[in-house]
Amino acid sequence: MPLTTPVATTAVAAAPLTRARRVLLALTAAVALLVAGLAVPARAADPLDITGRVVFPSGYTYDASAPPRFEVRYPTSATTTEAVRYPVLYVTVAADGTFTVPGSRLESTRQYYLLLADGQQRLVAGYVNASGGISPQHPAGALFSPGRTGVVVSTTIGQQVTGRIVLPSGYTADANRPLSLWANVGTPYAGDERWTYGKIASDGSFVVGGFASGQAVRISILDPQEKLYDGAWNPTDGYFSATRLKAGTVNAGASGLTLRPNLAGSISGRVVADAAFLANTSVSLDAVVDTSGIKEGFSYDAADDGTFTIPDLDTGRSYAISMFTFGSLQSGALRADGSWSPVPRDDKGFAATWSSLKKIRPTATGVVLRPTVSEGVHGFVTVPDGFQFDRWDTNAARVQLWRRGTDGVWATNATDVALVEPNGWFSLRAFDEAKRTEDHLLYFEPNASVNAKNARFTAGFWTGSTTALTSDPAKAKVVRHTTGVDVRIPFAVRNLTKPSVTGTVRVGSAVKVAAGTWDPSSVTTSVQWLRDGTAISGATSTTYTPKAADEGTKLSVRVTANGGTGWLATSATSAAVTVAPAPISNVTRVSISGTVGYGKTVWANRGTWSQTPTSTSVQWLRDGVAISGATGSSYKVTKSDVGTQLSVRVTAKAADGSTARSTSVQTKVPKVTPTVKVSVPSVKAGTKLKATVTVDSGGLVTKPLGTVAVTIGSKTIKVTLTATHAGKVTVTLPAQAKGSHKVTATYSPTSTSTTYLTGATSSAVTVKVT
Repeated sequence: MPLTTPVATTAVAAAPLTRARRVLLALTAAVALLVAGLAVPARAADPLDITGRVVFPSGYTYDASAPPRFEVRYPTSATTTEAVRYPVLYVTVAADGTFTVPGSRLESTRQYYLLLADGQQRLVAGYVNASGGISPQHPAGALFSPGRTGVVVSTTIGQQVTGRIVLPSGYTADANRPLSLWANVGTPYAGDERWTYGKIASDGSFVVGGFASGQAVRISILDPQEKLYDGAWNPTDGYFSATRLKAGTVNAGASGLTLRPNLAGSISGRVVADAAFLANTSVSLDAVVDTSGIKEGFSYDAADDGTFTIPDLDTGRSYAISMFTFGSLQSGALRADGSWSPVPRDDKGFAATWSSLKKIRPTATGVVLRPTVSEGVHGFVTVPDGFQFDRWDTNAARVQLWRRGTDGVWATNATDVALVEPNGWFSLRAFDEAKRTEDHLLYFEPNASVNAKNARFTAGFWTGSTTALTSDPAKAKVVRHTTGVDVRIPFAVRNLTKPSVTGTVRVGSAVKVAAGTWDPSSVTTSVQWLRDGTAISGATSTTYTPKAADEGTKLSVRVTANGGTGWLATSATSAAVTVAPAPISNVTRVSISGTVGYGKTVWANRGTWSQTPTSTSVQWLRDGVAISGATGSSYKVTKSDVGTQLSVRVTAKAADGSTARSTSVQTKVPKVTPTVKVSVPSVKAGTKLKATVTVDSGGLVTKPLGTVAVTIGSKTIKVTLTATHAGKVTVTLPAQAKGSHKVTATYSPTSTSTTYLTGATSSAVTVKVT
């Protein structure tokens, strides 16, 4: 796979940084190379200049495009064995070997190292020593003061290391972020370590040089894309490592090396354990490559739910997964059969168990770790809302194990103590392994008498997770050493504001309970209504309607709050309220007595009531609407009432101020049936008859309107009754033969009169014709 060739220049810098900062290292190197290309312009001599000449060896050809140069450095302190600082400046060596370090860039009170590096990587690189030669590391180099002149540096042709980088399938080179290669000499991560950047060609071949013959060299590569598992190369097994401590060396002059970096990958999975252990334990995961137990790269912490990912691993090899924790989960490693190996995290521990451990490639997901739990007494002290224990307090809350002596008496052991964590968690084991199978008691000591923060807690022996602590060991419950979270030291729910009864407290009127506020706020509540302090059977709803039996008694409500696991239920009772009588109500409905008709007088029957009214008021209604002024016990039916619905409403008021109404059934006021009379005087035969018809409404309508029809025999004569007739009209009948004849008259009201009147027929009269 083709590679992009980096700048063809050798740079010498400080020891490389950690794997996590590789990109930053690459940028630093790029800046260094950029500075290297800056030539010092011609200028007047400075009395602080350091000047001299490099004597090139036979067979060396100067290349102006990649000339030799000096890095000017100074020590960290006066002790020359300490690490040196990064270059102050770079000074190019001329073709005739001369060089000048400008004094304007130097401090007169400092001394400086001159580190030679050849752009062609042919001359041996290193620090100029006192004799003018080149030493690989700075402790053997000479320090030069500003103003030193006539420095003569003798150089020799050095050795190179060559080879080829073979990239894995799936990797694509990026011209903007090319691979880098460097060689390190000196002790890894020590002050004398020095490295040289190499050149990588497009076909992957590389060369890095400037080493003394036979010098031990470590080769490393860097992938700015972070797709490769790069780092320091180990020629023994061909793998790369994030640490140069695990990388082997090749001797300068080695050639034909083949570097085969693999893609980087990750291993992810989950630590499966009780959530309480995970939440209260710092769990770190490592990928281990061999029996040494040394982790590859960094440790990675599992999330609160136990999930983890170990990134930046070599997909070309397999790893054992180890876990480390300070908690009750046992540190160890995953066995091939999925079980847990609680191995010590040292060379001997991994060496002894390595063959039994599961080896995983860095493409795996869903790896499950089931660490064993150290047997002990594990649990929580229940913590109120917003509270945290302070384990750093001199008088911090703690739990103790008590053991029964040979005399049968319970006693504490000063070593069997655990401080309570901020969230209430505690985990302890009997320090005497042989005593773990014995019965123990658990004692909680909040030090409330000297620790004001813990004043709400009481000391005592555990009696169970749902029962209160006790000061009597004889009443305590025995605890066992297990791998579970078995103990919850309970805390009583606190009532912050009392419950209360809301609504009008009287017979027949529903009231509700306001449950009050509690700590914790997440409580669930139950209700019991009380009559004179005694529970009312079945009255456990949030509402209650007082009955007749409650009248005059004291009503209250008791609320019991349950906080769930670890909380002791607490009850609080509201203030008692006297139950008032039920408000007045109608027992027997109001009614109308008397005949309901025009001109008639009717009376209001006021009904009966649940309480004797102190007063009643009457209102007569026409079609349900109050009749103005009609508020007496009796009422005379008027013309306006004819044809409507008449009713009466009585409002009663009790001594307690309550009122109630009752309205009678509506009664229809009927229309008036008028009296129709007809009279016909006797006449001679051949003479027409004169019938007089009178329509009388009894005063309701003085001038009825309509039609009057008079019938004699088979003949009927109709006339219109108008207002001018004032209810009386004469009708001419045809002459009749001698004899007696029956005459009747019928009245039919018009649409106007029909509002009040119905039709009517007179009684028949006999008229004689002689």
